Amino acid sequence: MSNLRSPSVKLLEKSPEVKSYIYQQILEFEPFVTADTVIAVIARDPKKLMLQLESEGKTELIEKLPKMYRIAIILKEGDTKIQDEGLADDIFEAIKIAKEKLLVRLQAIHDSVISKSERLQQIQNALQNPQVH
Repeated sequence: MSNLRSPSVKLLEKSPEVKSYIYQQILEFEPFVTADTVIAVIARDPKKLMLQLESEGKTELIEKLPKMYRIAIILKEGDTKIQDEGLADDIFEAIKIAKEKLLVRLQAIHDSVISKSERLQQIQNALQNPQVH
């Protein structure tokens, strides 16, 4: 998904610092993914948010959009996909925002699926074996 006109895509592909930061951030998804899960971190055009921001009354951000980074983190396994994105002046902050938003959604899904007794069992297992993550 390379677009040479987009500097954020160049940063994602070329910058060792950004790549390293991305790898550090996606490690936090480990409890929610399997070996078959594909994780993608992509840069999107922030200017495509103009209409949405205008309709939400966030007109102060519209002028800043051309200088901002819009980063999406996508987790995909089979036909299932979940994603979220971050928007910020700094590429590292945009990645962090996307990660945090996605983790909140994944935790909410996890909490709605797991029963209270299963949760207590997990806590007991963790207390008995502190090496398990």
